[in-house]
Amino acid sequence: MLSAEENTRLTSTNAGTPMGELFRRFWLPVLTQDELAEPDGPPLRLRVMGEELIAFRDTSGAIGIVSAYCAHRRASLYFGRNEGCGLRCVYHGWKFDVSGQCVEMPTEPADSTFRQRVSITSYPAQEWGGLVWVYMGPPDRMPELPKLGWSLVPNSHRIIARTFHECNYMQGLEGEIDTAHISFLHKWFDDDYSYKGAVTASTQFDAAPRLTVQETDYGFVYGGRRDSPDGRYLWRLTHWLAPTYAVVPYQSWPRGDKIWVPIDDRHAVAFSVYYHRDRPLTDEERTNFRGGLVNAPELERCAFELPDGPIVDIWRPKHHRGRDYDLDREIQRTRNFTGIRAVADQDRAMVEGMGKIVDRTGEHLGTTDIAVITARRRLLRMSRELEQGIEPYAAQHGDLYSVRAAVTTSAEADFHRLLATVADEMVAR
Repeated sequence: MLSAEENTRLTSTNAGTPMGELFRRFWLPVLTQDELAEPDGPPLRLRVMGEELIAFRDTSGAIGIVSAYCAHRRASLYFGRNEGCGLRCVYHGWKFDVSGQCVEMPTEPADSTFRQRVSITSYPAQEWGGLVWVYMGPPDRMPELPKLGWSLVPNSHRIIARTFHECNYMQGLEGEIDTAHISFLHKWFDDDYSYKGAVTASTQFDAAPRLTVQETDYGFVYGGRRDSPDGRYLWRLTHWLAPTYAVVPYQSWPRGDKIWVPIDDRHAVAFSVYYHRDRPLTDEERTNFRGGLVNAPELERCAFELPDGPIVDIWRPKHHRGRDYDLDREIQRTRNFTGIRAVADQDRAMVEGMGKIVDRTGEHLGTTDIAVITARRRLLRMSRELEQGIEPYAAQHGDLYSVRAAVTTSAEADFHRLLATVADEMVAR
């Protein structure tokens, strides 16, 4: 378990908090590219680590991530006109470009230079791997973009969903790096595991995996070893990459990764990526992803009002908390362990059901929680190192992120020897 102080440090990411300052040393995804596909299209409302922002693509195609409020009288720029390489506030016509600079101020005299001294907060934005990324840290510490495996393939080879979660980011991240839960949460009572990705006969045969963690420059890789029905071992090798990336194992291609980004301390977005390294995704694969059979739930576009007032533009899962994830008790009795149909909805029910910020002082952790424990300790250590002036190494070395997960059946019982045999497979090229 964590102390109350450690739990607060781990879960608090607003500006000025230790974890918030750490996260601001990394590029973070905030949107999918297709959400801002159209130049001069509608702006979108965001909150990132407690900060209200507006995203827009200007006439030239450049992306702006700027303060949500006009510098004049604090009107919302969401209602602004996206025109002529800038976002114009409709209250008094002040216009701001993607750098946040006020470029037009029609309420002032024509010879006024006031606009040259007025700007709003703006953050660097880049498009990479089908996502829009923002950097919110010190300009002189701007890092490299992470070269994740799915970011290196053409757009036709991947599909990405941005999903809203009503809980702290860490609850979701911990679920991604927990191999033990798949033997229960995602259990179906038939023998057909073909469409369930990570759920295989071996994960049902042995529900108590033995975990070994090896820390790396990017975070860690760990192996979960299960006994297999054929007398060998099923190994599932998973990566955690700082600060909030999970590269999880699938039996075959296509496969998926996950990124968690805090909206604030009580809400988060998860980017679910499904991709094939060698070929475009088929229509069936895209349909299965959108329908929740792989790692993204069915989604509905929504303007969601956060409890303290701001509205964010999100994709909300159709089977959400307010509907109890459409839990079906008859299905739970007869077909699967949870009564919830889609894998992603099953996961979300668990992490949101803990509460907005789980009280980790009441936990009783076991041997299958080693990866979760290591991720917590590593993040806490990195946040303390940053306070001492030690910058996060991974942020400045994007090539470290070019790793893949693996699933293999082997007679090898030792994790480190097994890891050496699959090393080539686990490098994204």
